Amino acid sequence: MFRDVFDCESYSLVNKSLTYGSREAHTLGRRKKDVAQSFGIRSEWDGTPPLKVFQFLRKFAKACDDNDVSEAEAFFMLQDFTKEPLRSEVMSVMPSRHGGNPGAVNSYLELINWMLRYHADEASLAAQVEEFNRATQTPGESERTFAERLRQLNVLCGFIHPQGVIKGRFVEGVHRAARVTVRERNTPSMTLAELARIAQTKGDEYRWIVSDQRREREKEARIAEASHLRRPTRPPPYSRAHPAVAAASCDEVGDTSE
Repeated sequence: MFRDVFDCESYSLVNKSLTYGSREAHTLGRRKKDVAQSFGIRSEWDGTPPLKVFQFLRKFAKACDDNDVSEAEAFFMLQDFTKEPLRSEVMSVMPSRHGGNPGAVNSYLELINWMLRYHADEASLAAQVEEFNRATQTPGESERTFAERLRQLNVLCGFIHPQGVIKGRFVEGVHRAARVTVRERNTPSMTLAELARIAQTKGDEYRWIVSDQRREREKEARIAEASHLRRPTRPPPYSRAHPAVAAASCDEVGDTSE
């Protein structure tokens, strides 16, 4: 199931040249700036969360391909798109550019394989997939936020779920107030964002109705309480003593006077 995401060849570059000489070293700085424009300025990764390694490698490989960077150049370039503490860890396995340290990895694909094995394993990935499969909309979470959470979970799953699977999880996990509507409106060509917008509208309608009903109940409770407070208090009813009790009281008075 996870063979492709752990296969370093999945992140290989179009330009497979392994040549790295003085000319490549001289132009590496300029080439790195070009890749940074595609990769994203200030988008370096620090190694957390570990399963984000799949997104990082896909993004780095695409940025290299967009600028025709060779695997030889990418090998010495990848560390510059990381930040501490990951950068130190990558540099510890890299050979020095001047040949002083042979390094634990000696090619781009070896470095990719090291990155994959260092950050992920099948057990942790399987646990992440299970979390995706159980994901449901939580109280206080909007429908659009839930859709975004599913996308992020798929990132940590190594992008193994296609768009249709993510949409299916969204339909099954969204609040019941919107579930029937999105199930009926869902089509193969519809994007997750479009489906989330439909669900958000239906969810907003449901929340408005619930809120309106709550306000009405609170209003009725206030009216009932105010009516109870305005009700006049009645004096306690006059109670007549039982004849036998009254007679006994009179006898007691007579005995006292004697």
